[in-house]
Amino acid sequence: MRSTCAALLASACLATPALAQQPNSPNAVTFLVGRGTDTDFTQIISQPWTTHFVDLTLLGITYSYRLGTLNELFDSDTLGYFGDHLMVEPEAGAAYRFGLESQGEFWGALYFRYDGLPWNDTIYTTLAINTGLSILTESSDFEADRSDGDSSLVLHNFSPEITFAAPDYKDIELVLRLQHRSGIFGTIDGVYSGSTFVTTGLRVRF
Repeated sequence: MRSTCAALLASACLATPALAQQPNSPNAVTFLVGRGTDTDFTQIISQPWTTHFVDLTLLGITYSYRLGTLNELFDSDTLGYFGDHLMVEPEAGAAYRFGLESQGEFWGALYFRYDGLPWNDTIYTTLAINTGLSILTESSDFEADRSDGDSSLVLHNFSPEITFAAPDYKDIELVLRLQHRSGIFGTIDGVYSGSTFVTTGLRVRF
């Protein structure tokens, strides 16, 4: 009897940290609010303190779903620890821009999210980059002015983000994202620039 109880207790103790390491829920809804900027995207990354904001506000919502890690999707452990912590998540989003001008925006993107950071037992942090397409409901004079008069309703969506959550409550995340669309250096309709919104939001996973 004693040996049975000891075995059960040991199993429970071993299971607790294992459960704590499990990834958060796969479905997610994110609420975003952001402010537009006319500072170049690369400058926002390298010198964020120089960011100049304009009178453009973005309110958005997204739905995303975690398909799995790279190792899970390819049924392989070739990538080791990195492949165990790099997740693939398609996302669909919609937003309304208002201020200097008003448009709706819709996008679809594929995110690659990494959560194998050494401090995640203290603050659960993920880093994510994506690629996708963004569509505006009306042309943007703001974007045209930043690209020598060239504009396009459809541009590339590249919106890197970082998230933070309590390790015991990973299904609720604080999101910091650069919501960015551009012509990829003139590849799309000759558009070299585009628009960037510095956004923050709340993600709820379920």
